[in-house]
Amino acid sequence: MGTAQASISPSTLSLLPRGSGRRQAAILASPVSVGSVAQALARYDEFAEWYEQWIGDAPPLIAAHAGLLPAVTGERVLDIACGQGRMSRYLARLGADVTGADISAAMLAKARAAGPEDIAYVRADITRYPAWWDGRPFDGCTCELALMDIDDLAGTLSTVTTVLRPGGWFVASIVHPCFPGSERGRSSWPPGGGYECEGWWTSPDHNPGGVRIRVGATHRKLSTFLNALLDAGLEAERFVEPPAAVPTYLLWRCRRR
Repeated sequence: MGTAQASISPSTLSLLPRGSGRRQAAILASPVSVGSVAQALARYDEFAEWYEQWIGDAPPLIAAHAGLLPAVTGERVLDIACGQGRMSRYLARLGADVTGADISAAMLAKARAAGPEDIAYVRADITRYPAWWDGRPFDGCTCELALMDIDDLAGTLSTVTTVLRPGGWFVASIVHPCFPGSERGRSSWPPGGGYECEGWWTSPDHNPGGVRIRVGATHRKLSTFLNALLDAGLEAERFVEPPAAVPTYLLWRCRRR
């Protein structure tokens, strides 16, 4: 499929320094390809209002597991695929110096509106080289339940290792690749396709009250995730599978070599 440049809308350019906040920025790091990434952008823009009401502002999944997230007070942290800013705000409350990055202008508008002003939000395709980055290494990166919405896993993890200092950490949560489905929703993999069937998919049989029927999901095998982390130069420190009748979520902390 061909590519085309996406225009930068007025809402994208609306982030200017304001109040007493340290900085605010809206940056489109690079042209957005017409294809899977652009479609993901359009899907989340369309459902931003619904998503904000659906997800609320409860503590993120990462916050529920003591010992997973390092101490972040005074640390520079990049929150990848920050959406409406729930994880970013949690990190800021812990005393981190937070930058949130997302490709959806509508989701970033929700994040900016919620504050606080000292969180910097950038609009960027996280799978590409971070042209928005000022070159100062981050101490850590987070990604809360979003890697299933990013088609290019290798590109995303390349950005993580690019912006992290040596020894910097990466904490993430995902829907478990081995999730077989339950009353909460369909399996991680497409119906009829099985665990081996990797890639983006959607189905009208998704939970009608959930997010996946609206935006779909990208299934990857567990080994795909683990090998991608290793290939990116990220060494595993800890994995967490929250107690459940079936594998539902997977969380990890890695370090840049």
